[in-house]
Amino acid sequence: MSTTTSEAHKHVPHTPFHLPRPRFRKPSQLIQPLDDTHVHEVPPTASETGNSGDDEGLGPQDGVNVQDNEEPEDEDVVDPGSLFEQHLSDNAPSGSLSQQSVHRDDEENPFQYEDDTQSPNFVPNIDDIRISYKFINELRSAKLDSPIEPLDDTLLQQILDPPQHLLEVENPDERLSLELYLATTHTSEETYTNACVAVTRRFPDCRLLSYYMVKKLVEKLSGVSPIVRDMCVNSCIGYTGPYASIEDCPHCGETRYKIQGKKKIARKQFTTLPLAPQLQALWRTTEGAASMQYRQNCTKAAFEELERNNGVKVSAYKDFFDGSDYLEAVAEGKIADNDMVVLLSIDGAQLYRNKASDCWMYIWVVLDHDPSNRYKVQHVLLGGVIPGPNKPKNLDSFLFTGLYHISAIQQAGGFRIWNAKSGQIFMSNIFLALVSADGPAMSCLNGFVGHHGRVHCRFYCPLIGRHKPGGPHYYPARLKPLGFTVTGCDHDDVDINALLSSFTSRDAEKAYNHNLSRVVVSRTKTEYQARRLQTGVVKPTIFSGLDPNMMLGVPGIFAGDCMHLPALNIPDLYIPLWRGTFDCDSTDTKGNWSWAVLKTQAAWKAHGQDVVAATPFIPGSFGRPPRNPAEKISSGYKAWEFLLYFFGLGPCLFYNLLPKDYYEQYCKIVQGIRLLIQEEILPDEIRLADKLITEASNSFEELYVQRRTDRLHFVRASVHAPSHMPYETIRIGPGIIYSQWTMERMIGFLGMDIRLHSNAFANLTNIAITRAQNNALIAMFPDFRPKPKLLPRGAVDIGDGYQLRRARDSCSRAVTELEAQAISRYFLDLGFSTDDDGTPFDDNYNPVVVRWARVLLPNGQIARSRWKENLKPINKLRAARSVRVTLSGRLQYAEVHFYLSWHIHNIEKHFAVASFYGEPHQGILKQSSHSYYTVQHKCDVDVRAFDIKSISAVVMMAPDPRYGTVFQDGSEKDRYYLMEKPGLKLGRLFGWEEDDTES
Repeated sequence: MSTTTSEAHKHVPHTPFHLPRPRFRKPSQLIQPLDDTHVHEVPPTASETGNSGDDEGLGPQDGVNVQDNEEPEDEDVVDPGSLFEQHLSDNAPSGSLSQQSVHRDDEENPFQYEDDTQSPNFVPNIDDIRISYKFINELRSAKLDSPIEPLDDTLLQQILDPPQHLLEVENPDERLSLELYLATTHTSEETYTNACVAVTRRFPDCRLLSYYMVKKLVEKLSGVSPIVRDMCVNSCIGYTGPYASIEDCPHCGETRYKIQGKKKIARKQFTTLPLAPQLQALWRTTEGAASMQYRQNCTKAAFEELERNNGVKVSAYKDFFDGSDYLEAVAEGKIADNDMVVLLSIDGAQLYRNKASDCWMYIWVVLDHDPSNRYKVQHVLLGGVIPGPNKPKNLDSFLFTGLYHISAIQQAGGFRIWNAKSGQIFMSNIFLALVSADGPAMSCLNGFVGHHGRVHCRFYCPLIGRHKPGGPHYYPARLKPLGFTVTGCDHDDVDINALLSSFTSRDAEKAYNHNLSRVVVSRTKTEYQARRLQTGVVKPTIFSGLDPNMMLGVPGIFAGDCMHLPALNIPDLYIPLWRGTFDCDSTDTKGNWSWAVLKTQAAWKAHGQDVVAATPFIPGSFGRPPRNPAEKISSGYKAWEFLLYFFGLGPCLFYNLLPKDYYEQYCKIVQGIRLLIQEEILPDEIRLADKLITEASNSFEELYVQRRTDRLHFVRASVHAPSHMPYETIRIGPGIIYSQWTMERMIGFLGMDIRLHSNAFANLTNIAITRAQNNALIAMFPDFRPKPKLLPRGAVDIGDGYQLRRARDSCSRAVTELEAQAISRYFLDLGFSTDDDGTPFDDNYNPVVVRWARVLLPNGQIARSRWKENLKPINKLRAARSVRVTLSGRLQYAEVHFYLSWHIHNIEKHFAVASFYGEPHQGILKQSSHSYYTVQHKCDVDVRAFDIKSISAVVMMAPDPRYGTVFQDGSEKDRYYLMEKPGLKLGRLFGWEEDDTES
């Protein structure tokens, strides 16, 4: 190589932010305990959950899954936030956690310890820990030109000395070949070849590249070369790090190679796509380089706001860069303005429902992108693919190659990037902001025990679990059962606000490091199991091998997932309870379960029909509507269906069905989660969400568990986890930013291109490589980007993301008297007294109009109208004519009759005519914590016209089946209830736009 690592780093600026560090408000001052008079002693608690892979001889201390209506393994949680080294709330109990008295009996509290010195160097005695440290130590000494993870010369040269010019393809035949290749990406090799044949038949002098040659050209131009390593044929391990030289799998015993003559050929391999070349590609155009300034602009604005407001954030939390942990890292100089901030997300997917076909993959989300681009598939970077058919036994061994690449760059102080905008080379380091995964994957990454461990919390908060006498599982119950004397977990009641408001991510990191040091020096397996029980730590995480200054700390780096927690785990707790199918101990009886209102088949089927009845009124833009839960809840009910059913339809459909106290408790968790899965969350909304979730979780134990030992298994991790979400929002921004929705969408995007089902894993790997290379190529060569969609036939762009869409009247039509009056009032309010014909706008105004049927909104939804939707049979309808509008600063809801484009006095006005829904029932709104919005529809009574750009969203307004079970005073007539689409803005960020199949 002509360029060495040290040479490549000379004379390249690496500048930090030069911003004053403001004062920061404590998290406990933002989120305060609900009632300081009810602060109880805080019991010892512990860290989050993860699998050791060694379950030999486990008892109550380890939380082995045995019974108790086992919850799904998708448990995803969120973490205790910190605002810059300030720990104790003015309203929290006096004294630190370590000073509060806690009844511990014979068990140690892993969060009460002396601040001792680091342990000396040692060789661990436990195999899992010894292997983990070998991976970690190799990461800590990583080099780009190391033989441990060798890179081919071309790839190494690309990283050390990237091209310093705009990408050009001067040969017209090569350019045409590339364009044909990119245009046929989602098809087959045969399609590309046939297209080339057709072109050369018409233009015989054209010398197009073969499929093989064009792929090689794409790899060369993109700079993205896959790194291939051997793996176990059963997916147990990757032969990397300490496994690199062995020839038999230590888990299943299968041999690594097959022998062909004198050659050893790997039986199976996995692929890693290096991150650095993909990041370099983002700066290779002036447009791309300019877009990479988003993070710097956000950071500057965040610090300026805090300076103006004496360290208090008053604006909405919109991104990771609003979070305290990021701002703290910047203030400490850990993140420079030229660095790249990324998120790693990993997940497993079963490719085929009825056969073993697990396949794992991970992606990189570049947080430096503006959210309007960040989550689109062309901007999400592929990290690696781990073929199945089974789940990896050692996930570290598969992540090692990609993390070694990152660590080598961090150890070198960064890598070189050419900025097309400035025309200069600069040094950039890679800051790993977060690691996101669902429950099973996270347990492999963080090195914690499972969610049934004594110290279960994913974010290592001090909440110690309780187990039944002789039982193997621990549960995060805060309230001490009556007469409960189980040694080691009979501590007093826990006040969760006091616990979390005085515990920060720095406290978690400090406790984790202390307890890890105790676990890893265990001398015997018995001692190891005891310390694992006490601390919740199984082994060190492989991420400890990265530069600690170029990542958030452990466990703070491990983000929660606001996809699986609300959309799977929480419904899977409540619905079996309400159906009476939850496990019941012999000392309990379901006859006493007053909440089991769906336990009879008749009640369950009737409830299912209420869900189905809402389907015609759920707009198509809401995606898949929830199916009948009475028929389909055990048949692949999707996370999105649960989200719409449980958090959307539920507050209406469970009204006057659940007992009053249980209904109010349910609505609090619904509204709290609704607030926290928004894309933008105001500080006041965080406070409200914290209040609601705390009350809901406290009430859950009071109402369902009732301090009974035989109901401890009701208290799953999904009862405790939501309490962390408000603090996590403060710490690392809205949960939707780092949720698993991006990963799930990428899996679906890649999976839809699988065509070679005889070897689906290899096919999927090739698809991932192709996507990574294509994305890098398109990033560097904008001419290859797909052309923007043209306006549909007859559509009119009216600005700001709004478009009038057909159908459209072919001639002028008369309107009703109320519609005419609405039009007249609209123009009078705008200051017009007559139309272009001189006709005055008064009560006798009787215009003829040309109606439009639909409007595209900036969020990608298409708002429709009663004019056209009333022509469809109800079983063919997904109504989209109810809209949310903002008039005079107030949110209202209306059913659109039609849309108009009106020329008046040389001004073009675009407006809608609609019937408005009435005011919500205030008593129900209050009882439901504002989650059940039920209104009377003033159809053809309150008719108004308003500017189309007042419309912000399409909503569901469905006939209300529950209001009339309580009220029979006439107000039950024409009653509708509201559901808004969750994550609507994020759908737009993904690049989603509602299909337009009408004309």
